[in-house]
Amino acid sequence: MKKVNKILILICCLLSIGYTFTIIQTGDLYNILIRLSFIPVVLAPTILRKLKVNISDISEFVFIIFAFIGHFLGSIVALYNKIYWLDTFAHFLSGIVVSFFVLEFIKKSKIKTNLFFDCLIIVGVSSLIALSWEIFEFTCDNLFDKDAQKVLTTGVDDTMKDMIVALLGSLLFSVSYAYEVICEKTLIVKNFIKTIK
Repeated sequence: MKKVNKILILICCLLSIGYTFTIIQTGDLYNILIRLSFIPVVLAPTILRKLKVNISDISEFVFIIFAFIGHFLGSIVALYNKIYWLDTFAHFLSGIVVSFFVLEFIKKSKIKTNLFFDCLIIVGVSSLIALSWEIFEFTCDNLFDKDAQKVLTTGVDDTMKDMIVALLGSLLFSVSYAYEVICEKTLIVKNFIKTIK
């Protein structure tokens, strides 16, 4: 899995550089930064490991795939403008992906918790990340005079929808996790827990 992740990261970095070269002559700083920012995004798990944050290979893989869908296909290739449901799906997926990371942190922290507390933390952190992302988008829109949040066309609808579907993703994860624990089933979440120990 470690080798697969390294290959995926290399491919993502090359794609980022390649797509940056296609518009560099336009001088469009906003789109150049979006293309180049894909590199630190896919390198985030590697950077966190350097900072002594223990991230499993499977979590890194899931994150790279999510970043490819959300950042590269959505923003760089501009599929958000062509596939109307992709943005909603990416935000829903973000709730699930963040939930995996939060559960991994809980399990590796060795803090004694119970199922209710785990689910509460998962949903809370996922909601905080969704809120933080919307604040980031709002800031970039104002700095670069853009409209990533679609405020001009939808008011607050797009922002609220993004946060709600991220919340639904984390709730789905939490319900799945609770079901596996309560019913003593080993499905996706418990198999994930096995890989991170």
